[in-house]
Amino acid sequence: APSNLGQNRDYNVDLIPKFIMATGNLTKMLLHTKVTRYLDFKSIAGSYVYKGGKILKVPATPEEALTSPLMGLFEKRRFRNFLLYIDQYDAKKPETHQGRDLTKMTMR
Repeated sequence: APSNLGQNRDYNVDLIPKFIMATGNLTKMLLHTKVTRYLDFKSIAGSYVYKGGKILKVPATPEEALTSPLMGLFEKRRFRNFLLYIDQYDAKKPETHQGRDLTKMTMR
């Protein structure tokens, strides 16, 4: 690898990534059985996709959504609004629901 990219061990490309929810049952089971002595857990700094010969970051903030080349103009605005909605949403505060009942809504 070119020296300007750093050491080979600084990169990991997993063709089958494994995501485990931090508070999920699988995590609890792994901790209980002490298998975690043989595993490395890392938080995710970002998600990337390969498109058009480039590696692009998947937007995770409203600002990134507006500047991402992965979406068209209308998609950027809708995704930004979605991110703002989920950021302010609180299940215990109906005023944050914007008239939506997420327990009854479908994905359509």
